[in-house]
Amino acid sequence: MSHKKYLVDTCIIIDFLRGKEGAKEFISNELENICISVVTVAELYAGVKGKSEETQLGSFLGLFSMIELNKDISISSGYLKNKYYKSHNAGLADCMIAATALEYDFNLVTNNFKHFPMVEDKIKIL
Repeated sequence: MSHKKYLVDTCIIIDFLRGKEGAKEFISNELENICISVVTVAELYAGVKGKSEETQLGSFLGLFSMIELNKDISISSGYLKNKYYKSHNAGLADCMIAATALEYDFNLVTNNFKHFPMVEDKIKIL
């Protein structure tokens, strides 16, 4: 039986690391169905404080399948940024994450609905 795959937004990983129950429960129950974008990896490492935290983050991220950016995702990201920047102040990182979810037909798991108007029909809110 095939399970739906999820692309988890950076905010959900942060919530998990901070011990928030909804994120902990979702990730624990769906770990084998969860992927993260390399954009999320970059955003997480941007907030690392110290070598110990860096090591812990690296070990934690090793639990997930990581999705690389490719040409199609990059082009789609640019189009999404162009379309949604003025109306929704869409950031490029969020557009890259959204384009990845669209490319692979994954549901996007986030708690930042307003950042992802371009995939509102594919969002799972935690």
